[in-house]
Amino acid sequence: MPLSTIVVGGGIGGLSLARELGLAGLPVVVLERAPKLATVGAGIIMNPNAMRVLEANGLAPCVRSRSAPYLARDTFDHRGRQLATRDYRPLYAEGRLAIGALCHRAHLHECLYDGLPAGTVHLDTRIVALEAGEDGVRVETERGEVFGAEVLVGADGIRSTVRAQFFGPNEPVYLGYRSHRFVVPNVGGLEHFTEFLGHGKRVGLVPIGGGQLYVWTTFNSPLESRSWALESVAALRGLFGELTDGRVQRAFGELTSTDGVVCTDIEEVRQAAWARGRVALLGDAAHALTPNMGQGAGMAMEDAAVLAEELSRAARGETGVREALTRYVVRRRRRVETIVRLSREVGEEGQLTGKLACWLRNRRIRREGRSPERARAALERLLAWPPRGEPA
Repeated sequence: MPLSTIVVGGGIGGLSLARELGLAGLPVVVLERAPKLATVGAGIIMNPNAMRVLEANGLAPCVRSRSAPYLARDTFDHRGRQLATRDYRPLYAEGRLAIGALCHRAHLHECLYDGLPAGTVHLDTRIVALEAGEDGVRVETERGEVFGAEVLVGADGIRSTVRAQFFGPNEPVYLGYRSHRFVVPNVGGLEHFTEFLGHGKRVGLVPIGGGQLYVWTTFNSPLESRSWALESVAALRGLFGELTDGRVQRAFGELTSTDGVVCTDIEEVRQAAWARGRVALLGDAAHALTPNMGQGAGMAMEDAAVLAEELSRAARGETGVREALTRYVVRRRRRVETIVRLSREVGEEGQLTGKLACWLRNRRIRREGRSPERARAALERLLAWPPRGEPA
């Protein structure tokens, strides 16, 4: 029998792995506790590396069908004075990067789910027992179902049950700030990812197609605080009052209620081991990172592609299951650690509060923006997939 896998978690990482394994002809089931594929969040940035994975597995046309192209990223200060533009179009024109996409998170989930054979994903499934031994893995659900396989993958997010059981307790690390996310009409007709840097606050405006605008914020907030400015639209607007540019004001002006506004802690998972025996962690369960580079989905999708390659080798008898999982970790570790560190640094700089510190930050961004060739070279190094030295 071909090597089989149980994936716990039907988010972006879990569905991506199921797609990759299915294309390789390997049996897989996905167990998801939510009763339906409702997604927490609003928009999502699909960077070129994520889109290259989707091009390889055939799902890029679906994602692009209801999205906006990620052409450039414009950065402004809190008053709307331009600091820099990162223009991706020359890299796209030369074929150096896949064209990025900006879309609604629900649309991405639909594309991933629809790309799987019927019956692959088991929704409304609560797990009561997880076991992993020398010969295989076993999962028992609340309904009394029992699933057996040779590999168990925890793709169950930042507070992973699989991680807790097989790798021990490991609480996410709170980084001192939170984020709002919501979608409003794109009344200003914005075409580019546009961000504004304030003092301990940021706002991003992201056109996601269909006349919609994804709005994200960040704001410094003590862990114990519950002052999230969600009691009213006026309170939310007031929290970001120093960002006076008309584009920000128009976006917040389209908000009629805070009921649909999601507010989340910005956290990281710093997990030493990602594989043990026949069990592996993937995506946020292994290495949840800050959203500052829009790479949560990208890292999970890259994980899925690499893990599927290694399990395919094991299925062909070229290696054992444990060695395959070890190779997956070795191939992913340095890449992920680089992205996690850079994303954290972008966030630390973006959340600066002092006037001098913010002025120096803005001056550096403006100065670096005067060297577009250097910026494009850096973008290519970060956003090309597979990375140099990795198999296609």
